[in-house]
Parts: sequence; C-alpha cells; structure tokens
Amino acid sequence: MCASMKPSMKRILLIILAVLFSAIAGITLIVLRPGDTSPSCQAYYAGMKNPPAAALAWCQAGEYFSWESVLPENADFEALSIFHVCQGNPDDPAILMIHGYPTSSFDYVELVQALSEDHYVCALDTPGYGFSDKPKDGYEYSIFDDARLVDVYIRDVAGLDEFTLLTHDKGDSVGLALLQIYQAYIEKPYTINHHVITNGNIYLPLAQLTRGQKALLNPTSGPILSSLLNGTMLASGIAEQVFAQPLPQSEIDAYASIFDYQDGVKVQHAIIKYLNERAKNEVAWLQTLASSDIPTTIIWGELDAVAPLAVPDDVWGKYLENRETPATYWRIPCADHYLQVDEPALIANILRTTLSNDPATVAIEGVACQAVRIHPSP
Repeated sequence: MCASMKPSMKRILLIILAVLFSAIAGITLIVLRPGDTSPSCQAYYAGMKNPPAAALAWCQAGEYFSWESVLPENADFEALSIFHVCQGNPDDPAILMIHGYPTSSFDYVELVQALSEDHYVCALDTPGYGFSDKPKDGYEYSIFDDARLVDVYIRDVAGLDEFTLLTHDKGDSVGLALLQIYQAYIEKPYTINHHVITNGNIYLPLAQLTRGQKALLNPTSGPILSSLLNGTMLASGIAEQVFAQPLPQSEIDAYASIFDYQDGVKVQHAIIKYLNERAKNEVAWLQTLASSDIPTTIIWGELDAVAPLAVPDDVWGKYLENRETPATYWRIPCADHYLQVDEPALIANILRTTLSNDPATVAIEGVACQAVRIHPSP
C-alpha cells in the first residue's frame, strides 16, 4: 500500500510546488510591475483610453506649482510638483481645505462646488497624495513639512490674505501644525478667521484604526503590503469602510486612478507613518488649539468607526469647551468618516451658518438627516 501511495504523493507535491511557484511568480510580477511616472495628471490621463470623468475633471480644474522640502533628510531630492485647485470669485470670502489620508483634495469636489457660489475655495494635495508628486527611495514625509508647504502656499501661491481653514483626517494634524507656525509669527502675513476640524484621529489613544491601517503602519508588513497593492484594491477597501453609503463604481474608479498616479500605492507605508508623528506631538498640538484665538468649529460624522465620537468629545471637553475664544461642536448622525462626501450640501450649510456668526441655529436640515449643534461654548 505504501508503494502504491508514492506516485500519488509525488503528484500532490508537484501540484503544491506548482501553486507556490505560480504564487511567487505572480507576486514578483506585481512587485516589479512598471508604475506610472507621468509628470502631471494631465499627461497621465492623456495616455488613458477612458479616464474616469470625475477625476479627469478635477485634474483639469487644477494647476501645479513647485515646492522644495526643507527637511535635511530630503536634501538630495529635487523640488516637487504640487497640485492645487482654486474655484470661485477671489473677491468672495476664502476657504482653504486640507485633505486626509490616504486620499486627496478630490474628496472635496462636491463641497467645493457647493461653496464656490459665494466663496473662493482652494485645496491642495500634499506630497505623496492625489496629483502631487509621490517621491520614493527614502523621501521623508512629514506633517511639519506639510504645514510649511501650506504656509508657503497661502502666502506665495494662493495669495490668501484671510480665510477659513477646513481640515479632515490627516489634514487635521497638518492644520494644527500650521496653527503653531501661525501663532509663532510676530507679524502675521495672513489671517485665519475660523478653524474648522472634521473627522480625524486628533487623539490617537481613542482611535480605532483598521487592520489595514495597522498593517500598513507596521515596519515589517507595511512595505510588503504597499508593494502588493494597486489603486483598485485600495479604493475598493476604503469604499467599503468609511462612507455612509456605497460609492458608485465610477467614483471608486476615480479614486483608484488617483491612487495609481505616479504609482502612489507604493508610498502608502511611508505616508501613513504620519501617525507616529501624530502620536509624538498630539498633546502639544491640542494645547496649541486650546490657546488659539481663532474661533473653532468641530463637525463630526457620527457613523465613523475609525475616529469615533469619543475623539471629538474628549478634545471638546479638554481643549475647547472652556477656552476664552468661542468654539462650536456639530454632529451629523447620517455621515461617516468622509462626511464631506456623504453630506456635502449639509456641510456647506453648516459652514455658512457658522461663518455668519448665527448663534440661534441649533439644527440644520439635510437630505438624509439633521445636523445638530451639540455644544456652543460661551
């Protein structure tokens, strides 16, 4: 019986080896696949037969400017091409929007459309994101460097004399680091009229990071996972986890194409390390917020499982509720982490109410639900 089993065992072994070989070969092809190296999003989409319409339109609405990191670790890298969009009448009140991880200014497409009727709205992609350059080979991505970039952008590119600052997710950290730069100015080159903070893990001990985020952040698994991802995988993953309603395939395709621009999935481990920088500096950043003389508004989607309500509740109670400068806290029951995608019209109405200094309004009707003002400070 043993002799008769040998050929069968050999066949099984050969099958296993063949499967392993195919898997290794497939992984090798994925890791070594040629990535996009387009110099601009316009060139990138020009080479596509059927580019996603929404992403293409956002690309065509924007422009590039050149910026160089001041970090010593990046001294050997050339200046980067940074993508930005400004829409509306420059004479109208300005709003500057800073995006989160792992997406880009594209998150704000519908909100920009809703606000640009009576506001001048600008947004940019920080390095490693969206249509901005995504350097590899050891480039050091940094929240502080992003804040310096935004400071330069405000002064020298967008030319904003005064504006409302609106941030989301990782952009919340960039905004708080920018606030430190702003407070350090003896003579301020611009004025931040209002600071609006939306869903993001601004206090990590209360965060609920996904398994994917933890794997990408891990120094062992992160680089491997980044090398195996593609834009469709990443876009499909976030589409299932952080939006109140399933995204249509056209929108998933748009996000995927933006992730694939300059092979952006390969920098995911490098850019998610902002969480480590966040952990080291978050208390100092929140203390900066507490001492800020800029009126501040928190707007939060209640369905968020990654940055749950415990996060804004804690920040409100410890740093905003009892400070001297006014602050307000709004919740949206029907919105998830990407509240600006879930409820852009409702966000626009909250902003208009807030910026008009209307203290009487405590609820605003939206299509799917009502936004409620939880806490106005004295």
